[in-house]
Amino acid sequence: QYRNQADHDIDLTEIKGQKGIATGQHIIVYGRVTDKDCNPLQFAVVEIWNANHYGRYRHEFDNKGEIDPNFQGWGQAVTNDKGEYRFKTVYPGLYGNRARHIHFKVSRRDYHELTTQVFFEGGERNNTDFILNYLSHDEQLQVTKKLTDKDEQKQIEFNITLDKVKKGVISEKTVKEYTGKYFLNNTPFDLEALAKNLTGKTFKNIAIELTNNKSQLFLQTPFSPKIEIGWTAKDEYQSWGFNNTFIRFIRDENGKVNKLKLHFSEEQFVEGTKNKNKR
Repeated sequence: QYRNQADHDIDLTEIKGQKGIATGQHIIVYGRVTDKDCNPLQFAVVEIWNANHYGRYRHEFDNKGEIDPNFQGWGQAVTNDKGEYRFKTVYPGLYGNRARHIHFKVSRRDYHELTTQVFFEGGERNNTDFILNYLSHDEQLQVTKKLTDKDEQKQIEFNITLDKVKKGVISEKTVKEYTGKYFLNNTPFDLEALAKNLTGKTFKNIAIELTNNKSQLFLQTPFSPKIEIGWTAKDEYQSWGFNNTFIRFIRDENGKVNKLKLHFSEEQFVEGTKNKNKR
């Protein structure tokens, strides 16, 4: 119910139209949004939200802790030409069994949206916070920052890097879902005869093997060299170097890739079943 509140500016310690100010220690949260080459990103939208002084969020589903009617709860900023943003909020209270933290969501056209949290150096629950300790040590250092005194005000600096969207490229994590050996069946023609005609050798249990190098996927059969295939849509790749065929991957009821169809045309294709024991 608070998502559409009128006041979601950069000062979370006051609500427009009300005279009071939020309870607790007021802090400044600031930083820069850049790309991977450290170039500033203007017009990035930065949103933050955090618990109030009593450890309660401004959210209808949070019913623990005292409500602060003067705490805005969340705010939105747009970066300037130097990529800078700035908020005023309260030092968050302890919420549940979590360490003190502030939520961030950062977005900009042509860049991947980032949702993250910033933690306070020396926080009393940092060693037991399940989200913070899910990260590697190096990742923890990136999201744990020191609360410092500057201009008679407690401040925390949190700089953010966004990854640029690369057209036609998907992540290595996604590509790895497709890798493995797929044993071919339900062929519309004599595949073994085709293989023998091409190589002079007899093959049984012919399989397509898919491997990856980072985010690039490669296809190889017993009778063809390894070729690069290109992503075209979700669960679909084009193999221009293999008779201009295309592959559609099929998922089971749990969302795992377990089959593929190697299409020679929309109507003519070879089915392959993934070998669960080999990658």
